[in-house]
Amino acid sequence: MNKEKIKIEKLVFEGFGLGRKDNKVFFVKKCVPGDEVSLKNLKYKKNVVFAEIDEVIDPSVDRIKPNCPYFELCGGCDHMNISYKNQLKYKNAILKEILNRAGIDIKASNIIHGSTEPYHYRNSTRFFFKLNNFLLNKQNKVYLARQNVSYKKGLVDVDLCLLQSKKINDVMAMLKDCINDKVENKSSFWQLKVREGKKTGDLMIEIITSNHDLPGEKEIVETLKKIEGVKSIYHTIAPGKSLINVKRRLIFGLPVIYEKIGKFTFQISPESFFQTNSEGAENLYGIIKEFADVKIGDEIVDLFCGTGSIGIYLSTLAKKIVGVEAVPEAIRDAKDNAKINKITNCEFICSDISKLKILNLKFDDKIIIIDPPRAGLKKELIKTISASKFKRLIYVSCNPATFTRDLKYFAEEGIIANKIQPIDMFPQTHHLEVVSVLVKSS
Repeated sequence: MNKEKIKIEKLVFEGFGLGRKDNKVFFVKKCVPGDEVSLKNLKYKKNVVFAEIDEVIDPSVDRIKPNCPYFELCGGCDHMNISYKNQLKYKNAILKEILNRAGIDIKASNIIHGSTEPYHYRNSTRFFFKLNNFLLNKQNKVYLARQNVSYKKGLVDVDLCLLQSKKINDVMAMLKDCINDKVENKSSFWQLKVREGKKTGDLMIEIITSNHDLPGEKEIVETLKKIEGVKSIYHTIAPGKSLINVKRRLIFGLPVIYEKIGKFTFQISPESFFQTNSEGAENLYGIIKEFADVKIGDEIVDLFCGTGSIGIYLSTLAKKIVGVEAVPEAIRDAKDNAKINKITNCEFICSDISKLKILNLKFDDKIIIIDPPRAGLKKELIKTISASKFKRLIYVSCNPATFTRDLKYFAEEGIIANKIQPIDMFPQTHHLEVVSVLVKSS
């Protein structure tokens, strides 16, 4: 049987390589532009085909050997087979194409580094516990794993991750060994989440089980608390392996850990959303601060404020900052963060952003910061903001696709982008952060 062969023309968003043949467009993960590859596991959707690499027949001149032994199977990274310099080049091209396709006239600036280190930058990682089939090999051992790049193929056993620190890799190794040595019934272990304060050295470990049982709890705590920096250990119960209605139990240490961004200190709780790249967050916030151009006496509205980190970072000159966020735990952290940093000009409101009219929140003469989730903004909010007489509008996005969609909606309301700055917060992956200044077209 002849295998399908194609040449990869370019990278597109979501980490796919794109090739064409016989009037069909092929999308393939783990590719490099210029690769000639044979394909397997083809899935046809009209004139679009999703496939996996069977063999690299003729490698691209840009293809390099990945540093990670799990790269080809693990779904955590997309581009470790490309030098970091070329990753930035390709991300520039991807964003340019997305903007062009959407009819956005403004040219984006060249992408900048989020952090100086393209490895070991993540401050938060999640792994699955994988129990092998002991009926076959009679070992009854648990392993730590990540999602396979082909999700239907399950999990990939990993002993380390090069995007996280040695300390987190040590947590993985010591916890796995402890469970295998000390625990007989391992079936309830589901996930491991570790968070790290890169500037403080604090570690928070969250062990997630599918029921109320945490076998070997005493031995696990005794093992993990020996690791330098471990400040907090939680047992999290996720009935039915669902993260929607979890219950957490602090089994060691403090309920929160801390991280520093610039001169500010932020607390991180298990529920907190916090930028995954701490050094990158400082650079990102620096761009937001530059674009916002806050003057003495300015008022700022920070929508989707999370734990308040952007508002607090901008608080030095502002007269007042109002942050709005729908997640109660995030607002609790935001208020605590303001207290920790002795910031008195921040107010944080827990509310669905769609209920701004009920809150009677005004945008006139204010600097507006919007940093929505990947789904982007609702049209109603875009209309509300556009109808106001805002002073400056800064849009921060982690999804170029919904960002460009929203720019088109803003343009329909007479609001256009006059600056777009991409920043690479997530080296080795396809993810891309964008900061934009929006102004009245007139």
